[in-house]
Amino acid sequence: MKIDYLWHSEFMIHIKNNKDKTISILSDSWLSDFCTWDMMARNPRIKIDYNKFKNLDAIFLSHSHLDHIDPYSLKELFENLENKPDLLISETLSFLVPLFVKYLNPEKIIILESEKTIDYKWLKITGLIYKNNFITNEDDVMTLFIENDEEIVYSDVDTEPGNNFEVLEYLYNKFESKNYKQKIYLATRNELEWNLKLLDAKNSKERKKIDSEYKAFRKDEITREYEKFEAEEVESFYKSENLTKIFIWQGIVFPKEINEEILAVNTMKLEAVKDIEESIARKNWYDLNFSYFEGWYSYQIENNWVKKLWKIEYLEVNEFINKKQNLDIDFYRKTKFSPQRNEKRDIEKQKQIILDIIKNRFFPYAVANLELPLKDAIMESIEKKYTIKVRYGTKEEFKDIYYTYDFGKLNFEAENVENDYYNEDYWANDLEDFYEWKQELYSNFLHKLDENKSYRLWTFLWANFLNNDLLYKKYDFHFSRAKDWKTSNEYVLNFYK
Repeated sequence: MKIDYLWHSEFMIHIKNNKDKTISILSDSWLSDFCTWDMMARNPRIKIDYNKFKNLDAIFLSHSHLDHIDPYSLKELFENLENKPDLLISETLSFLVPLFVKYLNPEKIIILESEKTIDYKWLKITGLIYKNNFITNEDDVMTLFIENDEEIVYSDVDTEPGNNFEVLEYLYNKFESKNYKQKIYLATRNELEWNLKLLDAKNSKERKKIDSEYKAFRKDEITREYEKFEAEEVESFYKSENLTKIFIWQGIVFPKEINEEILAVNTMKLEAVKDIEESIARKNWYDLNFSYFEGWYSYQIENNWVKKLWKIEYLEVNEFINKKQNLDIDFYRKTKFSPQRNEKRDIEKQKQIILDIIKNRFFPYAVANLELPLKDAIMESIEKKYTIKVRYGTKEEFKDIYYTYDFGKLNFEAENVENDYYNEDYWANDLEDFYEWKQELYSNFLHKLDENKSYRLWTFLWANFLNNDLLYKKYDFHFSRAKDWKTSNEYVLNFYK
């Protein structure tokens, strides 16, 4: 097989089917400059040369984050390819089918059900959605197996099995289901959380401490990754013969428009991640192969040997900022006391929106959530209430309104609070923008949140599958912009001016 690595978690696999014909499948579609509304950019920024890239059999769409489903890239692909590709989509995205038909009009849309294998052009394709006992922002992610009679490739897309032993058992059984000559596990790494912690440091000494702590944490985490199988008496898919684990990188960063130098404030590079895991695997007597991909290169994988071939001929790299780590840079994220868009709004309209969010969306979720029980939060609070504080207005002039729930209420109600006690706090502008999908998951990271608080409301809004009506509105908006050939970066660049 041959794999073109387009950076982030996007790759294109060229694999022979059981009739010896090569089939090309693109996994996810974020190829444009910015992750819309998120103030997050793609590094590198790339462009497809359609004079050199003409045919594609299918595009797999894994889940509903804009760094995976990109309306702007999808519209461009469908307009420029000689033959329209099929869409292979996760069952969690079935509510978006009317939009795909309206704006892309593919010849075929195939909905993949978890753990159900389909025949596609003489290949076997299987989607797998992890079952979790807790809410995450990746609950709707579908991971993917593609196989022929002799080889299989698995992409974990934007998640990882961790200690989900049901998933680990499924992976083992899948890799062992045939006598494959080679088995490929594409593992996506994302260090964004710790990179943000480095930016939050108060000085370079604290920053270096955080970096050191992370490296130690990763070593411990990887060690547990390999030791857990024996401890739990579970078969390890890592011991499957002819297995190669290849690391790919989620290249999502703050845009250089903020300050290009901050891209040097980063933790481990992908090569270091690969080296640490390989060393720990060897100590635990695992002999699988390890490798990692560099962006915009094609790789041949044959007889379990990963060979870098050449830079992808149809890919133009407009910009790539590759900074060596420098933790002494004098740039630190400051606590932002203002909404992301510090502007006056219609407060009465905002109150209606926020009441709808808190009472009709968040409340049913909160009372049913056994991971972070609302009951426990009330019992542990000083006031014996759960309070969400919302600031209406701008940083120059605002008014706080407190929405509280206790054992004597049927729902959240606005209430006067004298001592400014609250469990979580937000700006009304930010909540309104999220409701209108002009903010995204990572937008809230531009605020430095209180690490001692649980932001249950924001966690709920992260859960895309609980807010599909809002998602539909968001994608309809961005597909309509893409139809008029507007770009995804217009708002982001204006934001930083």
